[in-house]
Amino acid sequence: EDSFQKSSTLIKAEELQRFSVESTITRCKKCTNSCLLTVNCFSDGRKLITGNRCERGAGHEKAEDIPNLYQYKQERLFGYAPLERDKAYRGTIGIPRVLNMYENYPFWFALFTELGFRVELSPVSTRSIYELGMDTISSDTACYPAKIAHGHIVSLINQGVKHIFYPCIPKERIEYESADNCFNCPIVTGYAEVLKANMDILKEQGVKLLNPFLPYHNEKKLKKRLYEELKEFSVTMSEIEKAVAKGFAEDQKIKKDIRQKGEAVIRWLKENGRIGIVLSGRPYHLDPEINHGIPSIITSLGMAVLTEDSIAHLGHVERPLRVLDQWMYH
Repeated sequence: EDSFQKSSTLIKAEELQRFSVESTITRCKKCTNSCLLTVNCFSDGRKLITGNRCERGAGHEKAEDIPNLYQYKQERLFGYAPLERDKAYRGTIGIPRVLNMYENYPFWFALFTELGFRVELSPVSTRSIYELGMDTISSDTACYPAKIAHGHIVSLINQGVKHIFYPCIPKERIEYESADNCFNCPIVTGYAEVLKANMDILKEQGVKLLNPFLPYHNEKKLKKRLYEELKEFSVTMSEIEKAVAKGFAEDQKIKKDIRQKGEAVIRWLKENGRIGIVLSGRPYHLDPEINHGIPSIITSLGMAVLTEDSIAHLGHVERPLRVLDQWMYH
């Protein structure tokens, strides 16, 4: 009986006469998925958004600060301020934000800065950067992280850079002494050769791509090879030795920071009774154009995101393994 005394929540007849809805199509800009949204705006001020693949696209931003180590690592890796032009007595050197630079950039930034170069980095990856270099891609079967490197080279050229440094690195610094080896995958090892052979814009714009094969895993041999490769800049061996030491010191510092951050996130999870996801992949999966916003989707669901290198030091691998452990970043 009480139900007949309550007012209906249905729209009134006179309100129905004034009712209207306007629909617009737009792209969500809150991650690289760029979802196509249909935004329906009603005459009473309410909105209905469809086409979104997460809460952010629907306009439901979470105010809670959820740890995201993908975001932290990316900002920490590339957050260095280059030398001012008037202080860079050896000029400018460009470095593309691609592939193994998502692991080794701190080393190269510290090294070239110590040698008196202004280090210019290519921009954060976008679809438009990929399109800048897509006409020079020589193989459809190469992975997207390799293909997008062409666009980053064009971006650096468009920035006015005349010397680009992107070395070929067959082996990384070994992470675990018990690992069988520390090879990079063939794409990471030699993709700079592909760029050099297929990008005519380098010659057309008078840009020199420095892409030496370097023994990054052997500090003594690395110094000798860098001395040979940087002779045109009149770099002395004593300068090389000091710069390499600075580079590896910075490399170890950032790795320590990331491990400490991982431990802090684990403490946060325990204290708050929350769930964390280790989003594991190669270093270049930090690239938002490559990970397609997956870290943000996870944090939007209230779960923390950890990188594999932030917590790997806490584990203990029982050996021997049943696989050949020769590739880096396993």
